[in-house]
Amino acid sequence: MPATQTHGLTRLLKGLACAAGIFVAGPQVVHAEVTDYERQIIASVLVLEAANQGEIGMRAVLHVIDNRASGNPERAIGQVARRKAFSCLNGITSQRNPDYGPAIGRAMQDRTWTLARKLVDDYVAGRLGPDLTGGATHYCIHPPASWQAQMEFKVKIGQHSFYREG
Repeated sequence: MPATQTHGLTRLLKGLACAAGIFVAGPQVVHAEVTDYERQIIASVLVLEAANQGEIGMRAVLHVIDNRASGNPERAIGQVARRKAFSCLNGITSQRNPDYGPAIGRAMQDRTWTLARKLVDDYVAGRLGPDLTGGATHYCIHPPASWQAQMEFKVKIGQHSFYREG
């Protein structure tokens, strides 16, 4: 198929998908297949890592998750569930059969739980908004010297310093 036909077909498919509410402009999936349980796990990370830093801090952590998932909400849970990816889940992700229930339970008791759930739902729906972290893939309150030497510092939001690997 000639390139012009391929380009036209791609535009047509994107247009139909957008009209059906499946995609937004750009790479974000609008109606991603992310279960309620996965959303609870992701929201738990926002609460347990950054609830004390308010909406902007939780949104920044969500941007890091999104950056690690290459902008695909369906890949976010895989990034969150990686061993030692987020300190609040280290004791869980190190287990052979991780049980996220205790972390979810702790997070649900926090006053920011409803906000965290809304942020995750907005993210899954393609409404995360501009990246506050400048593409950061890592964050820490006290970054180790190795991060400072090997990664690019992006921004400080609340108590967290954000860095980009690569």
